[in-house]
Amino acid sequence: MKNFTKKLVSASALLGCSFIANSAHAQSSVWQISKGNDSLFIGGTVHILPKAEMPLPAEFGHAYEQADTIIFEAPVPDPADTNAQMQMLGALSYTNNETLSQKLEPEVKVSLENKLGEFGANLAKLDGFRPAMVSIVLMSMELQKQNLMGEGVDAYFTKKATEDNKTKNYLETMEFQLALFKTMGQGNENDFIKRNLAEMNNYSEMFKGLLTAWREGDTDTLNKVALEDMQQNDPNSYKQLIADRNNDWLPKVEAMFNNDKSEFVLVGVAHLAGEDSLLTLLESKGYRVSLVEVDSTVDVTVKRAE
Repeated sequence: MKNFTKKLVSASALLGCSFIANSAHAQSSVWQISKGNDSLFIGGTVHILPKAEMPLPAEFGHAYEQADTIIFEAPVPDPADTNAQMQMLGALSYTNNETLSQKLEPEVKVSLENKLGEFGANLAKLDGFRPAMVSIVLMSMELQKQNLMGEGVDAYFTKKATEDNKTKNYLETMEFQLALFKTMGQGNENDFIKRNLAEMNNYSEMFKGLLTAWREGDTDTLNKVALEDMQQNDPNSYKQLIADRNNDWLPKVEAMFNNDKSEFVLVGVAHLAGEDSLLTLLESKGYRVSLVEVDSTVDVTVKRAE
């Protein structure tokens, strides 16, 4: 039980790193946003990055070095901070003796039990958690099985900015993110779990495709891999996780212009793809959005986002 709890605490850390412009030759998901004589950088992050994907594309390092303020989605508790992690687990737990299995049809419950059994886990130990937590545990176990787990881009730059004494700011609070995840699947637990189980059938291939598209700044593929299914089959989650948050972030990004700071904004790369992307919203407000490229001689160019 102790080892299983450790796995849950580890998986819960992924919550603070949230659920994602097309150039075949680009090697980045970093964009420069300009208006007049002012500009900032926006980078798309992958919240779980296998060690084989390091080092990061050079464009991330270039944007980081240019910036004196690094903006993240939300503060991420240190994995060693057990109290903070347990608070996160508590926020995603049912109360009043509710359980997830009470809300599932018998065949869906059996399918979930079978999938957990493949990882050496069982529903009894997860039954008190809300759908989002179960989804994250499934994803974590599958990535561990495929040897694809690793420190995310957000965590990497959080540590680096701390070491370099760069200012860190946030678009959201951790409390906001926990409240958001708490409501995911609420009222439609059955369909939510069914979709998550279906995604597990080819999750590793989808994740590898996402990594390739992320490296290339290929927002068309990112949209197909990360967003289209959610938008079509779970529009409520798409609205909560992607569209609403992008619209909420837009004025916060705009407020970063016309000051004496240089910012590098880091958000999940899914927020930079599709018709509701943060990049699309900025372009609609008159900002110039350009994909950054750094070649082998460390010369910097920017290409107009298609």
